[in-house]
Amino acid sequence: MARKPDYRDFYNLITIFIALIVGTTKFLIEVNKHGLWKECILSVGFVGGFNYFLYYLGDTKVLPFSVFWWSCLISFIAFCVYWSHLFNGSPYRQFSQNQLKRNSSYWAEQSWWWNLDGWQFEQEVAKIFILNGYKATVTKGSGDGGVDIILEQEGYRAIVQCKHYRNPVPPEPIRALWGCREDFQANEVILVASSGITQSGADFISNKPNFKVLNLDDIIRLSMQVNQTQNNYVSTGNYGKKLDI
Repeated sequence: MARKPDYRDFYNLITIFIALIVGTTKFLIEVNKHGLWKECILSVGFVGGFNYFLYYLGDTKVLPFSVFWWSCLISFIAFCVYWSHLFNGSPYRQFSQNQLKRNSSYWAEQSWWWNLDGWQFEQEVAKIFILNGYKATVTKGSGDGGVDIILEQEGYRAIVQCKHYRNPVPPEPIRALWGCREDFQANEVILVASSGITQSGADFISNKPNFKVLNLDDIIRLSMQVNQTQNNYVSTGNYGKKLDI
């Protein structure tokens, strides 16, 4: 009886090949999203060139091949750590460059803003902060104490809550937001209230210089500043100095 051929090695090779293709594709998609092509080319060239050099030394018996294999392993680990740091530190963690520019032509129109729901409003406000030089992280909406966006920049941190209401915001959520400041170790508290706040709310923050309220007109004003900073910021990925918001 003829023995059936063993295709396990072939299947393992195909599995590894598919995993490499998927991993590489995912990596390049993230690189493109974060706009880190220059870093990608430099890091891949350095790691590839260095390990090829060690492979050549092993092939010519100058160094044992074990040095090359250990170098491959260590380089791979260092490569993953390096890119994890770049991705986590990128301003494009939640939005790609194209997503940041999307809808920007409507930001000057109040009617467009009023057609957004609460979640869409948070997303657009975060984009404007990012394009004005901040690193803005939109929270997941649970266990955040009412904080919708976290702003960071060069030792500065602010917590932001968005209230896209037709009526002014009463003092209760304003007090609750102020109480979150120490939990987030924030330097500043920002309430984005489309229709502003009530007089009672204004009285509460009157002696709190680290509490700012932005209405819809203020957000539109910030969106207009994007045109002054966007070209330099998106092309370099560098944060500017903190704006007086």
